[in-house]
Amino acid sequence: MYEFLKNRSALYIEDEKDVSNNISKLLSKFFDKFYTTYDGIEALEVFYNHHIDVMLVDIELPKMSGIEFIREVRKNDQNVKIIIISAYTKTDYLLESVELGLSKYIVKPLTSSKIHTILETINSYYTENIDNSIDVCNMHIDKSKYRIIHNNQEFNLSKKELLFLKQLIKFDIVSYEALYTLWYNDIPSDTAVRSFIKYFRQKLPNGVLKNKSGVGYYLECKNENKE
Repeated sequence: MYEFLKNRSALYIEDEKDVSNNISKLLSKFFDKFYTTYDGIEALEVFYNHHIDVMLVDIELPKMSGIEFIREVRKNDQNVKIIIISAYTKTDYLLESVELGLSKYIVKPLTSSKIHTILETINSYYTENIDNSIDVCNMHIDKSKYRIIHNNQEFNLSKKELLFLKQLIKFDIVSYEALYTLWYNDIPSDTAVRSFIKYFRQKLPNGVLKNKSGVGYYLECKNENKE
């Protein structure tokens, strides 16, 4: 259940520590990384220093309100999924939440059914977008945006690089002959291939792309997972 959350990271912002601790114990089981903060300023620090896929945000927070916090997040990231969890149902809040592109507005108290609603909402999003997004070897790959994220850094991929990465994910090893087909009708020079590999490797985590002499290239982490 909720299999598409197991490689995701989440940030939960709730100023009531007892509530935060109880809910965190339940939700953290479903995510790879789960961060908890008690105010908006601390939450921004986590957001700036870690890759976050999902945010669960209370509106009434000390130091910076949930709405203000989300506005700051949206200046930097339009893709992170945000769910508001609040005791407030004022029309103004609801209207603002729509403008900020939220995934869900959940009213407190958080019951078991509401927690599952949260998980189902997030899981459904990643299920629907599975073809465009994948997590492998500690990398988050957004195929639709030709983008790769790891170690809190974002790298843009060329069309050729994305095609090569797809091959590496699909196959245990990509032969030199398969690599050359990325140039379509052209036959690449050795210099062109070396240059391509050099710059492509710089966009990946250190040591992930390996070369088996006389055979081709592969992702080290895939081999490790099979051993």
